[in-house]
Amino acid sequence: MTDWKSLKYLIPVICSVCSGCFQSDYTRLVKSEMAKNTRQDSLLLGLYFGDTRNSYFGKCFDLNKQKLIVPGPGNSSVQYRFTDSLFHKEPTDVRLLFRPTFDKNDKISEMVLEFSYPAWAPWNRQFQSDSLEQKVVKVLMHWYKGNAFVKAHVNEGELPVKVDGNRRMMVYIKDPESVIVKIQDIMHPDFMHSISQKKN
Repeated sequence: MTDWKSLKYLIPVICSVCSGCFQSDYTRLVKSEMAKNTRQDSLLLGLYFGDTRNSYFGKCFDLNKQKLIVPGPGNSSVQYRFTDSLFHKEPTDVRLLFRPTFDKNDKISEMVLEFSYPAWAPWNRQFQSDSLEQKVVKVLMHWYKGNAFVKAHVNEGELPVKVDGNRRMMVYIKDPESVIVKIQDIMHPDFMHSISQKKN
């Protein structure tokens, strides 16, 4: 005979276990990282989440003086060039454009990176963005270490996503030439909503 009084206490436990089974790798990763309550604010080249607009341009000025960066197209972004020999069969030049998003307090809450090959051409198959995307994921893992990329459902598609503490990286193909990486502070009010809005 079923003990209904006991069963009513088990139902929430069963639902909780089943919910955990159906969570995506992305959801589990976010919950795990949020529970750690640690911050990862490093972006690149000495730039950080929370840098003010003045601090950002000051740092870029110093990097330019060191000849590490130059102004990007239209001066709306900054260009950093590097040669990768770890994830390409031969040393290969890569162009990285980056531009920050400033919040209402003029502090960086997001950095957008755009990777491409200077030698890109429509007929040059090895320099197309679908091949570059795989290399970008490997380069980011080499640069930032930490958790591996997982797949997350975004706008009816699946994107490689990496979460370390409050820092999230999303990688996607922009066009045949370029691959975009959005680095966001998911604990910032501008992006807190996106944690729960992403589909499991």
